Amino acid sequence: MASSQTLPLHIKMLMPRAGINRAFALLYSCAISALLYHHFIGLLHSASMASIFLLLADSVLAFMWGTAQAFRMYPTCRQVFIEHLEHYAKEEDYPGLDVLICTANPCKEPPMGAVNTALSVMAYDYPTEKSVYVSDDGGSKLTLLAFMEAARFAAHWLPYCRKNNVAERCPEAHFGSPDPTRFTETDQIKMMYESMRERVENVVKSGSISHDYITDEEENEALSRWADGFTPHNHPPVVQIMAKTRMSVAMGCQTREKSRDSPHHFKAGALNALLRVSATMTNAPVILTLDSDMHSNDPQTPLRALLPFRSFHGSKTQLRSVSTGFPWDQQG
Repeated sequence: MASSQTLPLHIKMLMPRAGINRAFALLYSCAISALLYHHFIGLLHSASMASIFLLLADSVLAFMWGTAQAFRMYPTCRQVFIEHLEHYAKEEDYPGLDVLICTANPCKEPPMGAVNTALSVMAYDYPTEKSVYVSDDGGSKLTLLAFMEAARFAAHWLPYCRKNNVAERCPEAHFGSPDPTRFTETDQIKMMYESMRERVENVVKSGSISHDYITDEEENEALSRWADGFTPHNHPPVVQIMAKTRMSVAMGCQTREKSRDSPHHFKAGALNALLRVSATMTNAPVILTLDSDMHSNDPQTPLRALLPFRSFHGSKTQLRSVSTGFPWDQQG
């Protein structure tokens, strides 16, 4: 096996537009310098309030432009080599992953959008423990029921994706593709997905949950917390764990406590509450935050994100604190 020292995890490449950016910046700098020189000479010959304000305004704009050029002077991109990761660490040494998803009013943000987002990240090709936590900031039992349905469907969807190496792991995008790849179980899985979607949309449309949609006592107990006096702006906290699959994936739904007597800080407050739940239950060192109308279109996204920011020391791994972004698909 090749030495890990000769197999890079990633390489940094200078983008072709760097030369054009630098040439433009030099030309533009000369033009700004000539303009400021013109203003200064004008002040020496006939100073006026108008010429002073023009000099100050152009100086401020020139400063703002100059401070924005730093990242354009050396634009880079990184190419990652996921296949080299096995030479640096064992799969069981990868850090755990917690995915946080925020949603709100089920009438404004349809629960099926959040369900598709959750299913796409639950199906990540990531070998160690990963957990998906959903923040329902609308405090709706309709959203909770939608994710109970999603948890049941995930038991079939995740093995289907892994077995057939499905590239697009958002069910809606996978089945809605104009030229979908078909496998032996595709029709069966699609039928299960359509059934789940119909049940969720019927519940949202009616605004209530009939007993026909509740399959066991655990679900009935969870939904019974929405008693009289439980409103979107005034309710106790609810945390419900809905799935712990055989594929090292857990899913939970949280509705944080709200009161009209104290500010809730909107999505920032929802994420803070979800972080506390994540830290208490799994405390994974890697956290991915998504909105309800986003889904992942690359099952290897966590590995791609880890490679540029990972330090390996012998058989142990250490993750440095980073902030990074990836392309995403937005629905709606």
